[in-house]
Amino acid sequence: MKKSVVLPVLAILLATLLLAVMPTEADAAIYTDTIRLHVLANSDSEEDQSTKFAVRDDLLLTYGSVLGTAKTMEEAESLVRRMIPEMREHVNEFLSARGVSDTADITFSVEWYETRVYETFTLPAGYYPSLRVLIGAAEGRNWWCVMFPPLCLDMATEDAPADDGLGAYSESERRLISGGYRVRFKLLEAVSGMFREKSGTDPKRK
Repeated sequence: MKKSVVLPVLAILLATLLLAVMPTEADAAIYTDTIRLHVLANSDSEEDQSTKFAVRDDLLLTYGSVLGTAKTMEEAESLVRRMIPEMREHVNEFLSARGVSDTADITFSVEWYETRVYETFTLPAGYYPSLRVLIGAAEGRNWWCVMFPPLCLDMATEDAPADDGLGAYSESERRLISGGYRVRFKLLEAVSGMFREKSGTDPKRK
């Protein structure tokens, strides 16, 4: 085969290979189809860490069934945003009843998360919508999970999510986070990291 023919053929094969492993728009949707839950403790003291888990348990037990009714990301985000004032009041009443002088704030924002490996799936590093519960100075070790899809709303005493909520993701998203698209997964993280570097955002403490 002539060189003039081989080079174009190799170029086409290389382009086809690259297209096969590059992340798709459906893969990247994992960042906008997920709401993370992040509870930040006042400090690393034993008492503050105990308070963090108590707040987590109470929050999930009180609002888990309600938040678990959302069927779409849009519905979930709307529900979460509407319930923030009520949740904030509830958590502060809970803290007061425990004799804790710290107060808590609850916010909804986009936050950077590092790669998180769970038992049956892995969420790529990147920016996710996040419900944040900040107790006191919020400078202690934190707890985080997934609020939507409802992977940890029924886990008030566990640290790893169940996988029965993965059905809310598309087939492409499920394959991505379950290891079906390893190269795409890494490339997606690399692209997300580039955006992080450009924005100058410092890593969030986990």
